Amino acid sequence: MLGSNPRLDSCIAVFLMTLSVYSLNKLTDIKEDSINRPERINFLAGREKLILGYSLAAFLVSAAIAYSIKPEALLVILIPLIANAAYSTKLLPNLPRLKDIPAVKNIVVGLSWALVCTLMPAIRIDDPTYTLILPVIYLMTIKDFTNSTLCDLKDINGDRINGVRTIPVVLGAQTTRRILLVLNCSILPCLILIKAKIMFFALLLVLCEYAFIFCFGENSRPYILEFFIDGEWLLACTLLLGFSAVHV
Repeated sequence: MLGSNPRLDSCIAVFLMTLSVYSLNKLTDIKEDSINRPERINFLAGREKLILGYSLAAFLVSAAIAYSIKPEALLVILIPLIANAAYSTKLLPNLPRLKDIPAVKNIVVGLSWALVCTLMPAIRIDDPTYTLILPVIYLMTIKDFTNSTLCDLKDINGDRINGVRTIPVVLGAQTTRRILLVLNCSILPCLILIKAKIMFFALLLVLCEYAFIFCFGENSRPYILEFFIDGEWLLACTLLLGFSAVHV
């Protein structure tokens, strides 16, 4: 979306950091997942050291690749790890986890991944245009905020039992959906600032979010929701290829 060519090393660095952070998050969410995803707890049982080991290995390789690109890229790639530490763990006895503060944890998750996915390609641009970078950061933040909130909507029962005050737990399912629809609509004006050749792809991402908001909720099957949310970019690419084939 920034007009720079994709670079394999940047993609691998971000992929490995994503693998590391989300794997570590599975270990810190065992209490909630015991209700929301009991089958996941059964899978994790006895594999904690293995998951911790490959998570740390993935982090170290990701950090090394990022540093080889540019030293400042290492700071960018560390953003989600720092956010995840603040999000999932209680750093000080008297302070709550960000995960326990309604809306704050969704903002942190959305913004941290938006910064990584935007700044990693941006640091390779000689003269980055901030009027282009900022709309992309906003688009990515709202998209990731929406996806994390939809996951909270799916986990509303387990979070309520464990006292985790997510947006759906505090506001309810219907109000949560209305907020997500408003936020998704707020992305549309940003699309005019994105380069024309990629604007249609960005629009497909926004349309995918509308579909997710209307189709997924507290009764959604976890595997189906995660398949579409995690595979959102592949879905948008497939739709783009389909439209391209029709107009050839």
